[in-house]
Amino acid sequence: MKKSAYRKWIFPVLVVFLLVVSFIIRKYKKQETEYSIMQAVIEKLPDYQNEIESWGYQVSVLPKMTGEPEHAGLMRYYLESAGPVLILENQDGGMYCFYYGFDQYISEETYTENMQLFPISQYDEKEYEDVLKTVRLQICKRNIKQEPLFENTADAGSKDRYDVSVLIEITAESLEDGNEVSVIGGGFFETNYCSNNFEECRLWNGIDPTSTNSYFDHNIKQEYSAAQLLGYYRKGLELQNRLIELYRERQEEDGR
Repeated sequence: MKKSAYRKWIFPVLVVFLLVVSFIIRKYKKQETEYSIMQAVIEKLPDYQNEIESWGYQVSVLPKMTGEPEHAGLMRYYLESAGPVLILENQDGGMYCFYYGFDQYISEETYTENMQLFPISQYDEKEYEDVLKTVRLQICKRNIKQEPLFENTADAGSKDRYDVSVLIEITAESLEDGNEVSVIGGGFFETNYCSNNFEECRLWNGIDPTSTNSYFDHNIKQEYSAAQLLGYYRKGLELQNRLIELYRERQEEDGR
């Protein structure tokens, strides 16, 4: 009789136990964020490096910095006291950076172009010269401590709608002596875009933010189309997903 009663209760107790264990596991997985996963990959990078490099990227880690970095595109992490950051660099030198998930894309291109020199006075005739033109591109989330959005559903009048900042810096050097040359179209151009399309853009600061935004957007689009900018952003999201999937695979393998 006692044995029968024991058997009667052991199955329900076992079911409850398994449900509790399942709940704990689900809760643990839910608490894992893009940030915690990227930091876990960084912590055990040797376990992931070969696989990531097989995707065609050089892998490195930017530690939390105590001094200004040499690369201007990485200044973001110094100013925000953020790190470590996982960096995947493609064959063209473009860098995809991961902190709270995919954080930013940086690239730099240098090529020869015929550009108009900046006139000393308004009466000078237009003068053009072949120069070594360098364009640095930076696409980064406006909020460094927020995961990137796969679809931005914020209202068009909200600042949250314009969740990505795009900056280009254009400089020119003389082909003869390598000295910097002042050219029309050189300088910094930065505005905020909606990551859904990189067409919607808006500024809030300044005396005339609407006019300034239009000017900056025009100069940015002279170098990169909305489709190109969106392509870089989507590639960063794709790599984030691949990193998360790789992390999950390694976790499952370790749990066997």
